[in-house]
Amino acid sequence: MTAGCRLESLLKSCEPLAVALSGGTDSSVLLASARRHGVRAISISIETGLNPPGELDAARRLAKRLGIPHFTIRRDMLRIPEVRENAPNRCYVCKRAMMRAVVEEARKRGCAVVADGTHAGDRLEHRPGMAALRELGIRSPFAECSMGREEVERLAAELGIAVRPPSACLATRFPTGDALTHAGLALVGRAEEMLRSEIAGTLRVRCVDRRAIIEADPSQHRRLKRLLNDIRRLGFDDAVIAPAGYRPGGADAWKR
Repeated sequence: MTAGCRLESLLKSCEPLAVALSGGTDSSVLLASARRHGVRAISISIETGLNPPGELDAARRLAKRLGIPHFTIRRDMLRIPEVRENAPNRCYVCKRAMMRAVVEEARKRGCAVVADGTHAGDRLEHRPGMAALRELGIRSPFAECSMGREEVERLAAELGIAVRPPSACLATRFPTGDALTHAGLALVGRAEEMLRSEIAGTLRVRCVDRRAIIEADPSQHRRLKRLLNDIRRLGFDDAVIAPAGYRPGGADAWKR
């Protein structure tokens, strides 16, 4: 059985299904796949204050386009001490709180199963939030069908879903142990939103000691240099470019 057939069978076995819709590529493709196969589904997004700019709007637009009911729930993650203090276990604690809220909303809407867009490649990386998914019984159809990023992106092309650059919550822009504030998160969000209209590819604005360290593809550095003063004017003490470009691993990755 092909991966596509396995995916269809798995999705149908889960209906009525609630898709945790972030607005990123993977969860968007999952929702569109459910629509393609006629699976009874709803979509649920969660507004946490940590969402990268534009993702919630993208989620709402996609659900409307597909004709699938969409619900947005709100949780202030900075009310949770481990998240607010940016503790080493922040990702696990935050993911568990978020997905528990999605599960509760799904049950209120008559869906016993919640699925997310985790794919097979994600499971090979060190991601503390994966433990929270397992504990809450969240299904990950792409991963269960051994579909990795390449397969998901091929499916995106078939379904007319735009492939967005990889993203992550805004808390990853701050070094572990640096307390998170609404003002700091909003500042980073504004900076990234401004730069995305000018800079192609994966982009991060890390905030270290009130200094913006901008990670972008080296091919974009010449264009980026012309924007550094605009970034400073947003409220950073300084703005510099990380020479090696984007590196996964949070706000300390630029040092490696």
